[in-house]
Amino acid sequence: MRCFGLLVLLACLVSQDMLSAEVVFDSSLQSITNDKAPDGWSRFTTGTKPNVIGKDGALLGRRSSDGGLVALSRWFETPTKNLSIEFSLAVSASQGRAFHLWTQEPNGKDASQFNLCVQRGKLQQFDGRTRTWRTIPVEIKPSANVDEPVWHRIRAVMKHDTRGIDLWISKPGSQKLPDKPTATMAAYRTDLPFGGISLVSGTRIADGAWYLVDDLVVRAGSEVPEPGEVDPLPDTYRLWTGPKLPTDPTEIPFAKGIQHRVIHRPDEQDYKFLHGAAIVEHNGVFYANWANSPTNENGPHETLRGKRSTDGGRTWSELEVIGPGFEGADRHSHGVLFVHQGRVWTICARFGVGEKAKRFPGLKAEAFVLNPETDKWESRGIVMENCWPYDQIVNMENGNFITGGQDKDGLPVVAISHGDDLTQWDSILLPYHPDLKPSFAETTVWAEGSKVLAVIRGGGGVAWVSESQDFGKTWSPAQPSNYPMPRAKAYLGKLSTGQLYLVSNFRNRDTLVISTSQPGEMTLSQMWRLRHGKSEAPRFEGFAKSKQWSYPYAYEYDGNLFVVYSIGKEECGLTVVPVSSLEAESQESTTK
Repeated sequence: MRCFGLLVLLACLVSQDMLSAEVVFDSSLQSITNDKAPDGWSRFTTGTKPNVIGKDGALLGRRSSDGGLVALSRWFETPTKNLSIEFSLAVSASQGRAFHLWTQEPNGKDASQFNLCVQRGKLQQFDGRTRTWRTIPVEIKPSANVDEPVWHRIRAVMKHDTRGIDLWISKPGSQKLPDKPTATMAAYRTDLPFGGISLVSGTRIADGAWYLVDDLVVRAGSEVPEPGEVDPLPDTYRLWTGPKLPTDPTEIPFAKGIQHRVIHRPDEQDYKFLHGAAIVEHNGVFYANWANSPTNENGPHETLRGKRSTDGGRTWSELEVIGPGFEGADRHSHGVLFVHQGRVWTICARFGVGEKAKRFPGLKAEAFVLNPETDKWESRGIVMENCWPYDQIVNMENGNFITGGQDKDGLPVVAISHGDDLTQWDSILLPYHPDLKPSFAETTVWAEGSKVLAVIRGGGGVAWVSESQDFGKTWSPAQPSNYPMPRAKAYLGKLSTGQLYLVSNFRNRDTLVISTSQPGEMTLSQMWRLRHGKSEAPRFEGFAKSKQWSYPYAYEYDGNLFVVYSIGKEECGLTVVPVSSLEAESQESTTK
């Protein structure tokens, strides 16, 4: 039984301005039955069967086996330019999408401005500017079962030619809307009259998920108040200054003369998760290491292990343990490799015990140095706090070293040494625009004079960029660039030719590319493929494994760039790239 009747809700919740607006329709949805849609509603796509039934006077929507645009739709008799939608909502817990409502243009086959859903427990609106779902900053409490729903009241106000959509959302379990809008979100599309609304069913709703909608009221007309303006997106950083990039990666040429090798491939007795490889050369010996777990990414008992090569990376030694991990919740993971004052160092992440965090509790970094007399790795203790380092360290002109990383909450961070003392580093968080929504925001850096460029794993299908003009002490807010990059770690460096380079994924993790600048420049203008197509499927089960070439790290030696990366998060791959093939005059056009 519903807690509030429609008349009580309208009296308590709708402002006087809204009450004067024309009611397009209102519905308590009581007319719905198991074999009949509510009066005035129809199927969005002919031939589909939206999975909606009546439940205690409300509409209950669930997943159906039909694919495509499956929804229950209510078309307006007259399209309108100003619209208010208000309804009560309860949803189940789900790792996928549990609810989806959209508006559509007259006779349209797609959503128009309003495109609202609940997925992974978050209320989200689809932003047409960035083509991404944006989370609305409000709590949506899932209902434990359909017989005891936790209701929320939602009101959305929009205008056909305005980018902003005002949203009021009540607290969980309450039907009282706040006095002011909870948030103003960007519309999916603009300048379209509103022709109707749809409640989604079909396979867009997660398996086992459900939603309840009740007391739906739609108003229109000039009395509907003007929505607020959305905050502008940050300006686009021009990281790419080359020719227009294709959408099809097969139109990007492969770098000439590249060779592919595998450094490590586990067998039944080995640890079966591998990720985050690093590589360096010293006195004719190559060292490579990576995070190794028995089964899962970032799982308990994770270690830092590696191999060596004395023949230029053609063959590799047996596994050696560098960071041994722990029996309890603490663990070692991957990091960086470099040579300092004639000795080989690695600084790796360590986390699991300590300060609470969204991603990596107690995150710190521990240094290991190879003792040339004993040929054993020796710990130098904790050298960084709240930083997981990802770059071979870069020596800045002021005498300090810098590396990029992410912090305990998955936010972009850099670490700066105290001069040549690599046992002491300061961690500095990079500011970011709210649209970045950092999620494992791995950061890679390069320094030129006092300027430091940081390339960040961001969102919206592009790399994000931040700059420092004072050796990494302060930073500009991270902003989206025009360089396509999925959510995956990249690696930034500089070749002996004076060219900046970036190794990254292109569009998705099926393609690994390298981009370079003109000598002396700090923007990228040429691109080649290194790996392309689906990698071999992981042979062993494990969390977060899939077909992919990802998490590159690079090191130049003897005219070649040695690029290491994960293959399916199970094997360590190596691609050897002749530096001469990356010079401007040797490349065919990036686009055919």
